[in-house]
Amino acid sequence: MIQLTPREQTILKLVVEDFVETATPVSSRSLCKRHNLAYSPATVRNVMMDLEDKGLLAQPHVSAGRIPTDLGYRLYVDSLMPVERLSRSERRRVLENLRKVSRSVEQILQKASQILGEISNQLGIVLLPRFYEGVFDRLELVPITENRTLLIIKIRSGLVKTIMLELDFEISRDTLEQTARILNERLHGLTLGEIKRTIEERLRTVSGGHPSLIQYFKTSADDVFDFEDWEDYYYGGARNILRQPEFSDSSRAEELMSFLENKRSIIQFLGRMPEDRPVRVTIGRENPPKSLKRCSVVTSEYHIGDVHGVIGIIGPTRMDYARMVSIVNYMSRAISEIVTN
Repeated sequence: MIQLTPREQTILKLVVEDFVETATPVSSRSLCKRHNLAYSPATVRNVMMDLEDKGLLAQPHVSAGRIPTDLGYRLYVDSLMPVERLSRSERRRVLENLRKVSRSVEQILQKASQILGEISNQLGIVLLPRFYEGVFDRLELVPITENRTLLIIKIRSGLVKTIMLELDFEISRDTLEQTARILNERLHGLTLGEIKRTIEERLRTVSGGHPSLIQYFKTSADDVFDFEDWEDYYYGGARNILRQPEFSDSSRAEELMSFLENKRSIIQFLGRMPEDRPVRVTIGRENPPKSLKRCSVVTSEYHIGDVHGVIGIIGPTRMDYARMVSIVNYMSRAISEIVTN
Protein backbone atom coordinates (compact mmCIF):
# COMPACT_ATOMS: atom_id res chain seq x y z
CA MET A 1 0.00 0.00 0.00
CA ILE A 2 1.34 3.43 -0.93
CA GLN A 3 1.82 5.61 2.15
CA LEU A 4 0.56 9.19 1.89
CA THR A 5 0.93 12.15 4.18
CA PRO A 6 -2.29 13.73 5.52
CA ARG A 7 -1.83 16.59 3.04
CA GLU A 8 -1.44 14.17 0.13
CA GLN A 9 -4.53 12.27 1.25
CA THR A 10 -6.56 15.46 1.32
CA ILE A 11 -5.42 16.58 -2.14
CA LEU A 12 -5.95 13.14 -3.72
CA LYS A 13 -9.44 12.89 -2.24
CA LEU A 14 -10.40 16.33 -3.54
CA VAL A 15 -8.97 15.67 -7.01
CA VAL A 16 -10.92 12.42 -7.30
CA GLU A 17 -14.18 13.97 -6.15
CA ASP A 18 -13.82 17.10 -8.30
CA PHE A 19 -12.94 15.10 -11.39
CA VAL A 20 -15.88 12.74 -10.82
CA GLU A 21 -18.20 15.74 -10.64
CA THR A 22 -16.82 17.88 -13.48
CA ALA A 23 -15.24 15.34 -15.88
CA THR A 24 -12.46 17.87 -16.51
CA PRO A 25 -8.82 17.75 -15.32
CA VAL A 26 -8.36 19.41 -11.93
CA SER A 27 -5.83 22.23 -11.52
CA SER A 28 -4.19 23.37 -8.30
CA ARG A 29 -5.74 26.83 -8.68
CA SER A 30 -9.29 25.50 -9.11
CA LEU A 31 -8.78 23.16 -6.17
CA CYS A 32 -7.71 25.99 -3.88
CA LYS A 33 -10.50 28.29 -5.02
CA ARG A 34 -13.26 25.72 -4.87
CA HIS A 35 -12.40 24.32 -1.46
CA ASN A 36 -10.90 27.41 0.16
CA LEU A 37 -7.76 25.48 1.04
CA ALA A 38 -5.25 26.81 3.53
CA TYR A 39 -2.45 25.93 1.09
CA SER A 40 -1.21 28.12 -1.75
CA PRO A 41 -1.72 26.97 -5.37
CA ALA A 42 2.04 26.43 -5.59
CA THR A 43 1.99 24.09 -2.58
CA VAL A 44 -0.99 22.18 -3.96
CA ARG A 45 0.71 21.93 -7.35
CA ASN A 46 3.81 20.41 -5.72
CA VAL A 47 1.68 17.89 -3.85
CA MET A 48 -0.10 16.97 -7.08
CA MET A 49 3.28 16.45 -8.75
CA ASP A 50 4.29 14.14 -5.91
CA LEU A 51 1.06 12.20 -6.33
CA GLU A 52 1.78 11.96 -10.04
CA ASP A 53 5.25 10.58 -9.29
CA LYS A 54 3.59 7.91 -7.14
CA GLY A 55 1.32 6.90 -10.01
CA LEU A 56 -1.88 8.20 -8.41
CA LEU A 57 -2.53 11.15 -10.73
CA ALA A 58 -1.86 11.75 -14.40
CA GLN A 59 -1.66 14.85 -16.57
CA PRO A 60 -3.45 14.20 -19.87
CA HIS A 61 -1.94 17.33 -21.50
CA VAL A 62 0.98 19.56 -20.59
CA SER A 63 -1.23 22.58 -19.99
CA ALA A 64 -4.05 20.65 -18.32
CA GLY A 65 -4.74 19.83 -14.71
CA ARG A 66 -4.57 16.28 -13.40
CA ILE A 67 -6.89 13.32 -13.28
CA PRO A 68 -6.86 10.19 -11.10
CA THR A 69 -5.25 7.01 -12.39
CA ASP A 70 -6.69 3.54 -11.74
CA LEU A 71 -4.26 3.29 -8.84
CA GLY A 72 -5.43 6.67 -7.54
CA TYR A 73 -9.05 5.52 -7.61
CA ARG A 74 -8.06 2.29 -5.89
CA LEU A 75 -6.36 4.10 -3.01
CA TYR A 76 -9.34 6.45 -2.75
CA VAL A 77 -11.84 3.57 -2.59
CA ASP A 78 -9.78 1.57 -0.09
CA SER A 79 -8.74 4.39 2.25
CA LEU A 80 -10.30 7.80 1.56
CA MET A 81 -13.85 7.23 0.35
CA PRO A 82 -16.54 8.48 2.76
CA VAL A 83 -19.32 6.16 3.90
CA GLU A 84 -22.61 7.09 2.27
CA ARG A 85 -26.15 5.82 2.74
CA LEU A 86 -29.09 6.12 0.41
CA SER A 87 -31.65 8.64 1.57
CA ARG A 88 -34.84 7.39 3.16
CA SER A 89 -36.84 8.43 0.09
CA GLU A 90 -34.50 6.50 -2.23
CA ARG A 91 -34.69 3.39 -0.04
CA ARG A 92 -38.48 3.62 -0.01
CA ARG A 93 -38.52 4.07 -3.78
CA VAL A 94 -36.44 0.92 -4.27
CA LEU A 95 -38.69 -1.22 -2.07
CA GLU A 96 -41.93 0.16 -3.54
CA ASN A 97 -40.78 -0.47 -7.11
CA LEU A 98 -39.66 -4.02 -6.35
CA ARG A 99 -42.94 -4.79 -4.58
CA LYS A 100 -45.00 -3.58 -7.54
CA VAL A 101 -43.90 -6.41 -9.82
CA SER A 102 -45.24 -9.96 -9.66
CA ARG A 103 -43.91 -12.56 -7.24
CA SER A 104 -41.90 -14.10 -10.07
CA VAL A 105 -38.23 -14.09 -9.08
CA GLU A 106 -37.18 -13.37 -12.66
CA GLN A 107 -39.45 -10.32 -12.93
CA ILE A 108 -38.25 -8.95 -9.60
CA LEU A 109 -34.62 -9.30 -10.71
CA GLN A 110 -35.32 -7.71 -14.07
CA LYS A 111 -36.95 -4.76 -12.30
CA ALA A 112 -33.97 -4.54 -9.95
CA SER A 113 -31.58 -4.10 -12.90
CA GLN A 114 -33.73 -1.22 -14.18
CA ILE A 115 -33.84 0.46 -10.77
CA LEU A 116 -30.06 0.10 -10.41
CA GLY A 117 -29.59 1.86 -13.74
CA GLU A 118 -32.02 4.63 -12.86
CA ILE A 119 -30.75 5.61 -9.42
CA SER A 120 -27.06 5.18 -10.26
CA ASN A 121 -27.28 6.87 -13.67
CA GLN A 122 -24.95 4.11 -14.81
CA LEU A 123 -25.61 0.60 -16.07
CA GLY A 124 -27.25 -1.79 -13.61
CA ILE A 125 -26.81 -5.51 -14.03
CA VAL A 126 -28.27 -8.52 -12.21
CA LEU A 127 -26.99 -12.06 -12.62
CA LEU A 128 -29.68 -14.65 -11.91
CA PRO A 129 -29.11 -17.04 -9.01
CA ARG A 130 -26.86 -20.05 -9.40
CA PHE A 131 -29.67 -22.58 -9.50
CA TYR A 132 -27.33 -25.58 -9.50
CA GLU A 133 -26.18 -24.69 -5.97
CA GLY A 134 -29.75 -24.97 -4.69
CA VAL A 135 -31.03 -27.77 -2.48
CA PHE A 136 -33.68 -29.97 -4.06
CA ASP A 137 -37.06 -29.78 -2.33
CA ARG A 138 -39.36 -31.86 -4.48
CA LEU A 139 -40.52 -32.57 -7.99
CA GLU A 140 -43.94 -33.02 -9.50
CA LEU A 141 -44.94 -34.99 -12.59
CA VAL A 142 -48.06 -33.69 -14.32
CA PRO A 143 -49.58 -35.66 -17.24
CA ILE A 144 -50.27 -33.50 -20.30
CA THR A 145 -50.93 -36.05 -23.06
CA GLU A 146 -50.33 -39.79 -23.36
CA ASN A 147 -46.64 -39.28 -24.13
CA ARG A 148 -45.96 -35.85 -22.69
CA THR A 149 -45.39 -35.14 -19.01
CA LEU A 150 -44.60 -31.81 -17.35
CA LEU A 151 -41.76 -32.05 -14.85
CA ILE A 152 -41.70 -29.36 -12.15
CA ILE A 153 -38.53 -29.13 -10.06
CA LYS A 154 -38.61 -27.00 -6.92
CA ILE A 155 -35.65 -26.03 -4.78
CA ARG A 156 -35.80 -24.78 -1.20
CA SER A 157 -35.30 -21.15 -2.12
CA GLY A 158 -38.65 -21.21 -3.90
CA LEU A 159 -37.17 -21.22 -7.39
CA VAL A 160 -38.88 -23.47 -9.90
CA LYS A 161 -37.82 -25.08 -13.17
CA THR A 162 -40.28 -26.72 -15.57
CA ILE A 163 -39.41 -29.18 -18.33
CA MET A 164 -41.66 -30.87 -20.84
CA LEU A 165 -40.70 -34.55 -21.04
CA GLU A 166 -41.32 -36.31 -24.35
CA LEU A 167 -41.61 -39.98 -23.37
CA ASP A 168 -41.80 -42.94 -25.73
CA PHE A 169 -44.03 -44.88 -23.35
CA GLU A 170 -47.43 -44.30 -21.75
CA ILE A 171 -47.84 -43.94 -18.00
CA SER A 172 -50.93 -43.58 -15.82
CA ARG A 173 -51.51 -40.71 -13.40
CA ASP A 174 -51.31 -43.03 -10.37
CA THR A 175 -47.99 -44.47 -11.52
CA LEU A 176 -46.68 -40.95 -12.19
CA GLU A 177 -47.55 -39.92 -8.63
CA GLN A 178 -45.95 -43.06 -7.19
CA THR A 179 -42.79 -42.48 -9.22
CA ALA A 180 -42.62 -38.82 -8.10
CA ARG A 181 -42.98 -39.95 -4.47
CA ILE A 182 -40.07 -42.37 -4.81
CA LEU A 183 -37.85 -39.78 -6.49
CA ASN A 184 -38.62 -37.22 -3.80
CA GLU A 185 -37.77 -39.68 -1.03
CA ARG A 186 -34.42 -40.55 -2.63
CA LEU A 187 -33.35 -37.04 -3.65
CA HIS A 188 -34.78 -34.69 -1.02
CA GLY A 189 -32.19 -32.48 0.67
CA LEU A 190 -29.45 -32.93 -1.92
CA THR A 191 -28.02 -30.11 -3.99
CA LEU A 192 -28.69 -30.30 -7.71
CA GLY A 193 -24.99 -30.90 -8.21
CA GLU A 194 -25.06 -33.89 -5.85
CA ILE A 195 -28.10 -35.29 -7.65
CA LYS A 196 -26.36 -35.10 -11.02
CA ARG A 197 -23.31 -36.92 -9.64
CA THR A 198 -25.03 -39.63 -7.60
CA ILE A 199 -28.56 -40.20 -8.95
CA GLU A 200 -27.73 -43.48 -10.67
CA GLU A 201 -26.47 -44.96 -7.42
CA ARG A 202 -29.39 -43.57 -5.41
CA LEU A 203 -31.98 -45.05 -7.78
CA ARG A 204 -30.22 -48.38 -8.30
CA THR A 205 -32.35 -50.31 -5.77
CA VAL A 206 -35.72 -48.71 -6.61
CA SER A 207 -38.40 -51.38 -7.05
CA GLY A 208 -41.58 -49.28 -7.31
CA GLY A 209 -42.76 -46.64 -9.73
CA HIS A 210 -42.54 -46.88 -13.49
CA PRO A 211 -39.27 -48.68 -14.42
CA SER A 212 -38.83 -46.85 -17.71
CA LEU A 213 -39.35 -43.45 -16.09
CA ILE A 214 -36.92 -44.29 -13.27
CA GLN A 215 -34.41 -45.34 -15.91
CA TYR A 216 -35.04 -42.08 -17.77
CA PHE A 217 -34.06 -40.06 -14.68
CA LYS A 218 -30.95 -42.20 -14.16
CA THR A 219 -29.70 -41.70 -17.70
CA SER A 220 -30.88 -38.13 -18.28
CA ALA A 221 -29.91 -36.52 -14.95
CA ASP A 222 -27.23 -34.37 -16.57
CA ASP A 223 -29.92 -32.71 -18.67
CA VAL A 224 -32.87 -32.77 -16.26
CA PHE A 225 -30.95 -31.32 -13.32
CA ASP A 226 -28.73 -29.03 -15.34
CA PHE A 227 -29.51 -25.47 -14.33
CA GLU A 228 -26.34 -23.98 -15.79
CA ASP A 229 -28.10 -23.23 -19.06
CA TRP A 230 -30.55 -21.21 -17.00
CA GLU A 231 -27.84 -18.80 -15.96
CA ASP A 232 -28.81 -15.46 -17.35
CA TYR A 233 -28.73 -11.78 -16.52
CA TYR A 234 -30.65 -8.55 -16.93
CA TYR A 235 -29.29 -5.09 -17.40
CA GLY A 236 -30.85 -1.66 -17.34
CA GLY A 237 -29.67 1.88 -17.95
CA ALA A 238 -27.57 1.28 -21.06
CA ARG A 239 -28.50 4.77 -22.26
CA ASN A 240 -27.17 6.23 -19.02
CA ILE A 241 -23.66 4.89 -19.44
CA LEU A 242 -23.55 5.73 -23.14
CA ARG A 243 -24.33 9.36 -22.31
CA GLN A 244 -21.16 9.61 -20.23
CA PRO A 245 -18.41 11.65 -21.97
CA GLU A 246 -16.07 8.65 -21.75
CA PHE A 247 -18.27 6.89 -24.31
CA SER A 248 -18.58 9.73 -26.82
CA ASP A 249 -16.20 7.66 -28.97
CA SER A 250 -18.57 5.34 -30.84
CA SER A 251 -16.00 2.54 -31.01
CA ARG A 252 -15.76 2.41 -27.22
CA ALA A 253 -19.53 2.38 -26.92
CA GLU A 254 -19.82 -0.43 -29.45
CA GLU A 255 -17.14 -2.43 -27.67
CA LEU A 256 -19.00 -2.17 -24.37
CA MET A 257 -22.37 -3.07 -25.86
CA SER A 258 -20.85 -6.09 -27.63
CA PHE A 259 -19.55 -7.27 -24.28
CA LEU A 260 -22.96 -6.80 -22.64
CA GLU A 261 -24.60 -8.88 -25.36
CA ASN A 262 -22.15 -11.76 -24.86
CA LYS A 263 -23.96 -13.91 -22.31
CA ARG A 264 -21.08 -16.26 -21.60
CA SER A 265 -18.57 -13.44 -21.04
CA ILE A 266 -20.86 -11.58 -18.64
CA ILE A 267 -21.67 -14.69 -16.60
CA GLN A 268 -18.04 -15.78 -16.40
CA PHE A 269 -16.90 -12.32 -15.36
CA LEU A 270 -19.56 -11.58 -12.74
CA GLY A 271 -19.72 -15.16 -11.53
CA ARG A 272 -16.04 -15.12 -10.64
CA MET A 273 -15.90 -11.82 -8.78
CA PRO A 274 -13.86 -12.14 -5.57
CA GLU A 275 -15.93 -12.77 -2.42
CA ASP A 276 -13.68 -11.14 0.16
CA ARG A 277 -16.06 -8.32 1.12
CA PRO A 278 -19.79 -7.47 1.00
CA VAL A 279 -19.35 -4.98 -1.85
CA ARG A 280 -16.49 -5.36 -4.33
CA VAL A 281 -15.08 -2.64 -6.55
CA THR A 282 -12.86 -3.47 -9.51
CA ILE A 283 -11.29 -0.54 -11.31
CA GLY A 284 -10.09 -0.13 -14.88
CA ARG A 285 -7.28 -2.55 -15.63
CA GLU A 286 -8.27 -4.76 -12.71
CA ASN A 287 -11.13 -5.99 -14.92
CA PRO A 288 -10.02 -8.89 -17.15
CA PRO A 289 -12.35 -8.11 -20.12
CA LYS A 290 -10.66 -5.73 -22.55
CA SER A 291 -13.88 -3.78 -23.03
CA LEU A 292 -13.96 -2.92 -19.30
CA LYS A 293 -10.39 -1.61 -18.99
CA ARG A 294 -11.74 1.94 -18.71
CA CYS A 295 -14.69 1.00 -16.55
CA SER A 296 -15.27 0.27 -12.90
CA VAL A 297 -17.58 -2.46 -11.65
CA VAL A 298 -19.27 -2.40 -8.23
CA THR A 299 -20.84 -5.74 -7.25
CA SER A 300 -22.42 -7.58 -4.37
CA GLU A 301 -24.19 -10.87 -3.80
CA TYR A 302 -27.86 -11.26 -3.01
CA HIS A 303 -29.31 -14.39 -1.44
CA ILE A 304 -32.54 -16.22 -2.08
CA GLY A 305 -32.73 -19.09 0.35
CA ASP A 306 -29.77 -21.35 -0.32
CA VAL A 307 -28.80 -19.86 -3.68
CA HIS A 308 -27.21 -16.56 -4.53
CA GLY A 309 -26.70 -14.29 -7.49
CA VAL A 310 -24.75 -11.13 -8.23
CA ILE A 311 -25.87 -7.55 -8.76
CA GLY A 312 -23.70 -4.69 -9.89
CA ILE A 313 -23.16 -1.33 -11.50
CA ILE A 314 -20.88 -0.75 -14.48
CA GLY A 315 -19.68 2.73 -15.39
CA PRO A 316 -16.58 4.68 -16.33
CA THR A 317 -13.76 4.78 -13.78
CA ARG A 318 -14.88 8.37 -13.18
CA MET A 319 -17.82 7.41 -10.99
CA ASP A 320 -19.14 8.43 -7.58
CA TYR A 321 -17.81 5.36 -5.79
CA ALA A 322 -19.30 6.11 -2.38
CA ARG A 323 -22.78 6.42 -3.86
CA MET A 324 -22.40 3.37 -6.12
CA VAL A 325 -21.30 1.23 -3.18
CA SER A 326 -24.26 2.37 -1.09
CA ILE A 327 -26.69 1.66 -3.95
CA VAL A 328 -25.38 -1.84 -4.59
CA ASN A 329 -25.19 -2.66 -0.90
CA TYR A 330 -28.78 -1.62 -0.26
CA MET A 331 -30.13 -3.26 -3.42
CA SER A 332 -28.58 -6.63 -2.56
CA ARG A 333 -30.34 -6.60 0.81
CA ALA A 334 -33.62 -5.34 -0.69
CA ILE A 335 -33.73 -8.16 -3.25
CA SER A 336 -33.11 -10.79 -0.59
CA GLU A 337 -35.83 -9.30 1.59
CA ILE A 338 -38.46 -8.90 -1.13
CA VAL A 339 -38.02 -12.36 -2.64
CA THR A 340 -37.72 -14.19 0.68
CA ASN A 341 -40.75 -12.51 2.23
